[in-house]
Amino acid sequence: MLHLKKLLCTAALLMATAAFAQTYDLPIIFIDTKQRCLDNRVTEKLPATIRVLDGKTNNVADSSKATPYEIGIKVRGGLSENFPKLNYTIEFHDSTGKDINASLLNLPPSDDWVLHGPYVDKSMVRHSFGHWLFRQTGRYSPRTKHFDLYINGVYRGVYVLIERIKRGKYRVNVSKLKKTDIEGDDLTGGYIWTFDYKDPSPRKKELGFKTSDGTKVILRYPKKDKVAKEQEEYIQNYLNELEALYKDGKNGSGYENYVDVASAVDYILLEELTQNIDTYITNFFMYKPKDKTNDQGNKTTGKITLGPPWGFSLAFKNWHTPESSNDDKNETDSTISVKYQYDNIWIIEKLYTNIFSGLVRNQPNWVFEMWKDSIFQIEVSKRWAELRSGVWHTKTIDAYLDSMKTYLKSAADRNFKRWPNLGEATGTYEDDPEPIKYCNRTSYLAEMRMAMGGYNADTWDGEFEHVRKTVKAKMKWMDEQLGFTEPASPVVFEPIIHEPDWRAEMGDTSEVRIDANNFSRHSPTNYFVVNGSRIEVHTDIGGTFAIVDLNGAVLYKTQIKTGVTSLTIPAKARNKHWIATLNGKMMNR
Repeated sequence: MLHLKKLLCTAALLMATAAFAQTYDLPIIFIDTKQRCLDNRVTEKLPATIRVLDGKTNNVADSSKATPYEIGIKVRGGLSENFPKLNYTIEFHDSTGKDINASLLNLPPSDDWVLHGPYVDKSMVRHSFGHWLFRQTGRYSPRTKHFDLYINGVYRGVYVLIERIKRGKYRVNVSKLKKTDIEGDDLTGGYIWTFDYKDPSPRKKELGFKTSDGTKVILRYPKKDKVAKEQEEYIQNYLNELEALYKDGKNGSGYENYVDVASAVDYILLEELTQNIDTYITNFFMYKPKDKTNDQGNKTTGKITLGPPWGFSLAFKNWHTPESSNDDKNETDSTISVKYQYDNIWIIEKLYTNIFSGLVRNQPNWVFEMWKDSIFQIEVSKRWAELRSGVWHTKTIDAYLDSMKTYLKSAADRNFKRWPNLGEATGTYEDDPEPIKYCNRTSYLAEMRMAMGGYNADTWDGEFEHVRKTVKAKMKWMDEQLGFTEPASPVVFEPIIHEPDWRAEMGDTSEVRIDANNFSRHSPTNYFVVNGSRIEVHTDIGGTFAIVDLNGAVLYKTQIKTGVTSLTIPAKARNKHWIATLNGKMMNR
């Protein structure tokens, strides 16, 4: 008996040693809560330390070699805070506990980050894929990075680092609004807000109000303790003025003076393509840049811009029941519409599931009324053709998904050994096979559990390919509705990317810098404007400007310098649908 115990102890020690010595192909983040329990009952951020290994390969045994940084951490989310695999928010602190910015896993610096633990999303790519699709349009969407997470020495599985949606040069790039900016152009921006069914949280210092339609608004920037009364009244009145365009028998004429139509088109196409069940219910972000008046007295209005998007856990048909997901009868269902009615084909009608039954609808009416405008419908068709001809072409999307599948294969094996929930519906109030250290394990009654998601393949490969199949089926359906035929090859593969060195720009040697690589961001300084037969190109990089049709034929090409270049659109391009490119990459209006 003693010999058997010795053998068992030796085997356990060998297994622990093997796990400790394992080499990972993803970055590893280690968090130490200093012997404090970290669960969803903790309402204030716990002081903790973070260490990061981010080499080509990373070994758990090398954790002590990574530099420790002070952070605050707590559980985040709504329903997801009741998953056994928790989501966290972290912020970096200096030695006094003050927030500081940090670059994490090669992303632009911030004091605030999300550690997302994909649980009901068993493909583990829905968030990354959704944000990548929106960035492909040339617009900002939070960047993501996959990594392995350890908390207090316990492996928590594969996680996704996601940027928080915040004001800043490298994220939502609107003007800083001081509390003293209460008149003139200074008062007009920037603002960031969400439409949300939830009430504002005093604990999060959120400022909330209702519009004249009764829609709940949560102001994300400026924060509650940093906003002036005049500023709150300004953005509330601005939204009320927009809503008034659809009241008392009015048809919304003039909405384009309040709304950036191009951003609205991109947002609706993304949410429809991803079939995101959370669309317009929660975390519906918008922002408004500041108005600008030049020396000649000409004013440019900062219009409501839809996005960035947020929350894709239940997108790509992760909200269907197993019965409807495993056959093709519902492959053409729309997330935000039961049927799209578009010149008697599309009509916007929110599709609810039992998950959200009983919730108060909180969608802004003007968003849906706008879709009915014939000019807006034309813009939807044109933009769909542009995106599908290039950055959303099937080959472009396959290349992205293939790369992610290769990248995550070994990580998926690790994750599902830790969280063996493939092949079954999983969700809230489920037990953790290996509870987080320093917390008492809590068992829940079966009747308290809420299964979410619905495809439930037996393998990670099956879960991943379900996402691919879903997006391709939806693209095919939307092609049919919009009369579009995909070209054989993509015209362009990506939008223009601007690559500044944030260290040189910030010039702050006290900044926390966990890695030393440059990052990429989409540049708002490269775009074009069409005025009749002329095109005005704005760029800070210059190069070869070209106009190409949807099959890749070059209709016009010239060299341009940085700054603003005004050109005449060639006659052969005036009656064609074309894409503007700079150095072979897509430019946006």
